[in-house]
Amino acid sequence: MVRVRRGNRGYALLAALVVVLLVSISLAVLATALQIRMRLVRQENEALQLGALSDAALAEALYGLTYDAEFPGKDEHPFGPGGVASAVEKLGVDLYLVRATGTYAGQRRAVEAEVRRTYLGARVVRWRRVLLH
Repeated sequence: MVRVRRGNRGYALLAALVVVLLVSISLAVLATALQIRMRLVRQENEALQLGALSDAALAEALYGLTYDAEFPGKDEHPFGPGGVASAVEKLGVDLYLVRATGTYAGQRRAVEAEVRRTYLGARVVRWRRVLLH
């Protein structure tokens, strides 16, 4: 018969509870880190989609200007996973200001480009991202 001393009772249970507590804390920290990482990945995906859509709207406007000197731009319409729109303003002889907008997941990104129309087609002279309010 194994004799257990009364003073040592419960230490194994206490040690097991401490280990379970530490494992639970570790898993909670890991879950939080994964959740933050997933949010960052989702935001990066949205930013890439918005950038691609605004560039697509600009490319569509460049195509329109290449074949029509009076191209006014296009109203917002579906394009891939989002929407695109453009507006063209004539600044001078063969010089235009194109405002191109991409929409995705309820967010918008706009770019402005100064475009020169030549016999080779429409070319971007200056480009910048515009902050929307």
